[in-house]
Amino acid sequence: MTPIDPITTQVIRNALKAAADEMQISLVKTAHNPLIYEVHDFGVVLTNQRGEMLAEGSGLPGFIGCLPSAIVGGLALYGPEGFADGDVLLTNEPDDTGTHLSDVVVYMPILAEGRLVAFSSVMAHWADIGGHTPGGWCPDTTDVHQEGMIFSHLKLIEAGKINATLERMILKNVRFPDLVRGDMNAMIAACRTGARRYQALCARHGAETLEAAMATVFDQAERMMRRKIAEIPDGVYTAETWIDHDGVNLDLPRKIQVTVTVSGEEMAMDWTGSSEVAGGPVNHPFVETRALCHTILKSLTMPLDPLNAGHLRPLTVTAPPNTIVSPLYPAPCDSYGYVAEMAMHVIVRALSQAIPERCPACSYQMFGPYFFRTDPRFGKPFIYIDPVDGGGGAFPHADGPSGLIFVGDGDCPNTPVEIVETRYPLLMQRYAINLEGAGRGKYRGGFGVVREYQMLEDNILMQLMNENTLYPPWGLYGGEGSGVSKAVVWAGTDHEQTLTRRVSYFGPLHSGDRVVVSTTGGGGWGDPSERDPALVHDDVRNGFLTPEQALADYGVTI
Repeated sequence: MTPIDPITTQVIRNALKAAADEMQISLVKTAHNPLIYEVHDFGVVLTNQRGEMLAEGSGLPGFIGCLPSAIVGGLALYGPEGFADGDVLLTNEPDDTGTHLSDVVVYMPILAEGRLVAFSSVMAHWADIGGHTPGGWCPDTTDVHQEGMIFSHLKLIEAGKINATLERMILKNVRFPDLVRGDMNAMIAACRTGARRYQALCARHGAETLEAAMATVFDQAERMMRRKIAEIPDGVYTAETWIDHDGVNLDLPRKIQVTVTVSGEEMAMDWTGSSEVAGGPVNHPFVETRALCHTILKSLTMPLDPLNAGHLRPLTVTAPPNTIVSPLYPAPCDSYGYVAEMAMHVIVRALSQAIPERCPACSYQMFGPYFFRTDPRFGKPFIYIDPVDGGGGAFPHADGPSGLIFVGDGDCPNTPVEIVETRYPLLMQRYAINLEGAGRGKYRGGFGVVREYQMLEDNILMQLMNENTLYPPWGLYGGEGSGVSKAVVWAGTDHEQTLTRRVSYFGPLHSGDRVVVSTTGGGGWGDPSERDPALVHDDVRNGFLTPEQALADYGVTI
């Protein structure tokens, strides 16, 4: 392959990153569901013709890491010659896409001068995929087929012509067809945006030049990552944690264990020791297990460099078959995200033994309510999925952030109150900092939040996502752990009920009923007795601590 000059190489690299960012803008501007256009529950990626990542948008890290694997699955099925200009494909098979069926991948081949040169792809959470529970995250399925429709690299559009039969089948098997149709079209539009930008670059520089430039970028990224890994002390670092249960066997906690081996310029992460495949839907497909390993390595070594396939070459990820982090068909995986969150944190926990100065304490875990109505006899159908932000783990050099989304969702925003109140029969009575549950330490964990919803109509059902009520977020190096997230239903009445475990189809709730959800904070870092008194004074001034708490918790007299 002919070497490309460094200026052209960097122009192409940054143009592809800009194209991925434009794909993301297109998706946000045209999606119908606030979960996509506000919360950014999606990932966008451009790959080369072999499915190697060229550029990504700033969506969910797990989605971004899984999209190349989804495209590789399509290539294995069709072969490079099996794609035509104008094709658009759907897939959501967990073995290829790495998550649950609700996270659908839309991708399309990019052709230049009649040959396959790249792919553009989007993964996003659909409002519904059929199955047992609206919107996914069912707590108690026992088979992947209970969880919704499975798309196996189906051509929704073939050579520019839509498959109307397939589209009709999809829309007849979801509870909110208008939302699904709108988001599906938005994903197609985003893919076409990426394709146009890539083809324009081919027209300007030539497809061979693009390929040669990105091969150089891959090699550069690999060399930089190898240098960063070499800075980490060689050794074997192991950590483990547990999740409460699998949704079916409610008294059986499940272990997540990783062993990180650093040897010179290479790193390996092995998941031997994790629990066997679960009977309930918390199983975490290996494709995303591998993607999250890549995410943590990248975030602890080169967080600011735009991601491409070269960064990932020095890391090897392994797991025995059919464990909770490597399930085999037909294992259920609709609630995979609970394991995803803990898998990321347990890698950081292991590496904190080697590079404590880079590793934060554990953050709050996945939490949030769904409010929905599906039967039109009881009112207009709707679904509102609210991943609620909480407290981040303390850093080795600073307090943890407050009111951020759980780690696996990257930089996703929350749903603004204005969006909630103008699109759903809900009134947000309160949205405030939750002062309970942040772990003490030399640096304390961040604070969670309180969101209080009042129902404005009757016959509304609720589902609750929650985890780590038995094994709450931990602190590091003497920092204390944090608390437990919860929901209080029928708040302020004589039949008030507190929920900490996952539930589905709770209710019905009626007009005037209130639900108060509270997320916990993050774990602390370092011995609380070493906290700077000036930081304690700041917390008292800001209303985070009372003078009495300052004395009791940190020995500081105000």
